[in-house]
Amino acid sequence: METILIQANAKINLNLEILNKLPAGFHQIESVFQSIDLSDFLLLKKSKKDNFTGAVVCPETENIIFKAKKSLEKSLGKSLPCRIHLQKSIPIAAGLGGGSADAAATLVGLNFLYNLKLSKKELVKIGVKVGADLPFFFYGGTCKVEGIGEKVTSVKQKLPKFFLIFRPHKRLETKKMYELYDKTGKNFLALARESCPEIERIEKHLNDFGFKPKLSGSGPTMFCGVNDYKLAKEIIENYQDFNGDIFICRPENKAIKILKL
Repeated sequence: METILIQANAKINLNLEILNKLPAGFHQIESVFQSIDLSDFLLLKKSKKDNFTGAVVCPETENIIFKAKKSLEKSLGKSLPCRIHLQKSIPIAAGLGGGSADAAATLVGLNFLYNLKLSKKELVKIGVKVGADLPFFFYGGTCKVEGIGEKVTSVKQKLPKFFLIFRPHKRLETKKMYELYDKTGKNFLALARESCPEIERIEKHLNDFGFKPKLSGSGPTMFCGVNDYKLAKEIIENYQDFNGDIFICRPENKAIKILKL
């Protein structure tokens, strides 16, 4: 196998509770993660040297994809040179897990590309060192996530046909949001409202249609479940002058899909 194409799906948090902060600085959480069909795509190809193209959003040394790759190489004690091309659709710093999805997809892709035969549990151990919510993306679907993100359990839950996703054009970095939480004791929704006033407008608009929207992750993305496609379109068409992106998504039963071997 020389080339592999992978679909990395975003996630939303159907609920999220921060329990406490551990001495090491991580936070214990209880949450239910849900995969949705808002996706990035990664093309991995064996090569003599590493090469990264596509959506370059930060220096390679800060890129979570390369951090995941280096973590894998360190655990194996060998180099896994390849070209990685990223086609990005999942918004950045939006509470949708795009970076973590891409990092997990990279580990899965390298596992197949180099026939490493690593188990899901082994990938989880490597992934959690890179990002606390990476483990979920090796499972996907609907999962209860606990601890710092390393405890993942698939659960059954009645889901709507669609999720209506409102993402304001305001980046909220998870690390900074946790720092604000530690400082103020306010939950992510309260903090996100302060940083992004558009959230209150989204809440009012969806309340007018009888929905109580939720915040995904640390925000600023808001969402609600909708079973009627025409209603979803009506909600969107009646929301004027929105400085952001709106998506109609379906729930997915996987976080990562291998499309080409």
